[in-house]
Amino acid sequence: MARWVLPITSPPIRDGAVLVEGDRIVAVGKWKEIARNFPAEVWEFPDGILMPGLVNPHTHLENTNFAEKVKRPQTFNKWLLQMVRLVRSQTFEDALRASEKGIEQLTKFGVTCVGEFSRLGASFHALRNSRLRAVVFKEFICLRDEDAERQLGELVQWLKDAKELANPLLDIGLGPHAPYTVTPNAFKQISELAQKERCRLCVHAAESPSERKLVEQRKGIWRWWLGSVLRDAPIGLSPIRYLDWLGVLQPQTLLVHCVQVDENDIALLAERQVWVAHCPRSNANLKVGLMPLGKMLSAGVKVCLATDGLASVDSLSPLDEIQFAIKLAQEHPKLYPALLPNHWLWMVTLNAAASLGLDRFVGSLEVGKQADIAIFQFGTNIGDPYDAMLNEGREATATIVAGEFVHRPM
Repeated sequence: MARWVLPITSPPIRDGAVLVEGDRIVAVGKWKEIARNFPAEVWEFPDGILMPGLVNPHTHLENTNFAEKVKRPQTFNKWLLQMVRLVRSQTFEDALRASEKGIEQLTKFGVTCVGEFSRLGASFHALRNSRLRAVVFKEFICLRDEDAERQLGELVQWLKDAKELANPLLDIGLGPHAPYTVTPNAFKQISELAQKERCRLCVHAAESPSERKLVEQRKGIWRWWLGSVLRDAPIGLSPIRYLDWLGVLQPQTLLVHCVQVDENDIALLAERQVWVAHCPRSNANLKVGLMPLGKMLSAGVKVCLATDGLASVDSLSPLDEIQFAIKLAQEHPKLYPALLPNHWLWMVTLNAAASLGLDRFVGSLEVGKQADIAIFQFGTNIGDPYDAMLNEGREATATIVAGEFVHRPM
């Protein structure tokens, strides 16, 4: 029981409780009513808020140890070159240890479910050994068609092995890295593979001005390095319209960033019912611009919030992401809407879960859903629970996944 329960899909409940049996929620309501009808062991948080576990739909756990090595803020182009050098020197064991550290940070911040973009596959094993819920998108980069057959064969084998190792908390997706790092032929094959295997797709898209200039015009600083990747692609298409030409824009696709978009792109994202993971802190640190969030929401684009990885942000806390986004709304009202507090929380709970295809199971406190719960303790009387979460919330007192504590009070 807690001072407040925030179910997300229904109004806050003062002096509420959530009854858990096994890995499921079996009752949500007033504490007195639940205590009277369902005798059970009680965990009390008299100055706390009990809500669905936070969902972070896009991060890079294998990059956790890069946090102290990568300068930020800096321009995206310089950051990308630094990242290329770092990932090339990273071993599987390095990535495994980094992922384990990242998982600890996620649970500390009340995250119960994560969308992970994995380069080496190490984070898949770290998540498998944890009790965190996750969708792991295996990164795919193919700069030359000559390498496509071999690389796709390796990916198919990885998928087969991963499916044999997966558990009920762990799902698998495919992560063609970006429009400029996968050839058109390989991209189409990845999209077909995802449909065949019923996997979700995650793609970094329209993140920087350099990307748009390369994809649309074959110009800019990246032309000498990555221009050949797009040799067989049409000129004149924005990154979003190019992905649509490839057949990638589907309801089961999650695009990350989508900063460099125009009104035609936004209309297309809405029409195709693609999910967009917005990472405002990462965008600011890499100086790629501001996503037109207001226009996207008005057009009906499905948007959630994500942290990105610790190579570009200071924490894996979705609440930190919200607090930064609220400041942007105050500073840039023409681009950012002043959303209601419950809307911001939707973007790191139910919307984020839906972007991973998991909203039937998590993202809200409802009878029959998985018992993924985060508890935040404030130590004072809480008047408005939404205000407390958005302005004061940071580390979770306890984090529960499928009815079991993964982070708990001492």
